[in-house]
Amino acid sequence: MAVRVDPSGRRWVSAEIQIPGPISRVWSALATAEGISAWFAPTSFELGSDGAPRRITFNFGPASIDAVTVTAWNPPHSFVVQSSDFIPGGPPVTTKWNIHEASNQTCEVRVQHQLVADTDKWDAYLEGAESGWLEFFANLKSHLSS
Repeated sequence: MAVRVDPSGRRWVSAEIQIPGPISRVWSALATAEGISAWFAPTSFELGSDGAPRRITFNFGPASIDAVTVTAWNPPHSFVVQSSDFIPGGPPVTTKWNIHEASNQTCEVRVQHQLVADTDKWDAYLEGAESGWLEFFANLKSHLSS
């Protein structure tokens, strides 16, 4: 898997999967604390006054807690978060989630991690995230199939 790069220095990787279920169920599994905690990691949402999340915190263990800032929220189709801690000592990483309804009660889920840099110094982190989604997507698919 290769990191893609554009002339502006934006570097990104993406992963996608077809998931069974209507978009409302897939959105709930990806964009609620209860849903994402069931297949990914214990997660909490800090909501704004409008009820939309402002921060999402993933608890991967005592030494690995990642809090991200929600920069876009478009239920039930997409959301975007930004993390300054995704890569220790690296640039902020933006993660985009997109859900598209497909045919036969399935949805295509796509996640993209991107950063801006003039070096390939952090490409291994992006590649690791991309390959990690294969296992996490298997968890998501199993969760939604049960």
